[in-house]
Amino acid sequence: MNLKAALLATAAAGAFLLVAACGGGGSGSDSNGSTGGGSGSTGGGSSSSSSSGGSCQPQTQTTTVGGDLFVAEQGPVGVTLLSNGGLSQYTFTFLYNNVFGIPTNNQQDKWGQATPFAPGTPVGTSTRVQLQPPPSDLIHGEPVPSTFPKGIPVELWLTKNDGNQPGPASSSSTASIGKDILGHDQWHTASVTYGTNNTATVTFFPAGGGAGFSVGLTNVFGKGSPMGSGDGC
Repeated sequence: MNLKAALLATAAAGAFLLVAACGGGGSGSDSNGSTGGGSGSTGGGSSSSSSSGGSCQPQTQTTTVGGDLFVAEQGPVGVTLLSNGGLSQYTFTFLYNNVFGIPTNNQQDKWGQATPFAPGTPVGTSTRVQLQPPPSDLIHGEPVPSTFPKGIPVELWLTKNDGNQPGPASSSSTASIGKDILGHDQWHTASVTYGTNNTATVTFFPAGGGAGFSVGLTNVFGKGSPMGSGDGC
């Protein structure tokens, strides 16, 4: 076989492998997360994404500034620290509307939250945030949906603890979970890149086109997702 024929055969084999791999899943490593205020939350463990059978077409990733996020399926949300953007002092908060769709007297003061990655967390650390339903006394005996937390809104918020006053230079988040009493809700400047298999990447404060502070998520979707919740690729 001459050199040109060999190169053509190699390229064809590579194309076949790419098509065959479409729709595959993966899993994250485990690490303990931390609990935060609001209505209560927990983190820890590992997470994985799954694939579905049948044919699938490659999907184009989309990026939205201030993009929204929702839990795709019952189960925890996986979070991986992809880059710390060079920050040494910050507060990274995972917020979620745990009374979404549940009748209660005041939606504004009820939510759950966790703080998965403290300053100094090594890049590459993964954890799972197990979203907690609201305590019964906060919802006055109203039933929690059996599908909880599927479909509830999630918001990621990063604040630089650099001594500056709160503002767009030091505080950034994804789309609001609808709690007006949270003062950062005016700075939805984090970019959300939606991937397939209910995955997303959120980036805060990219410096000169760099990575910024970036996290990867599993078990989430948004309006900009390639195929929405529960996509088959």
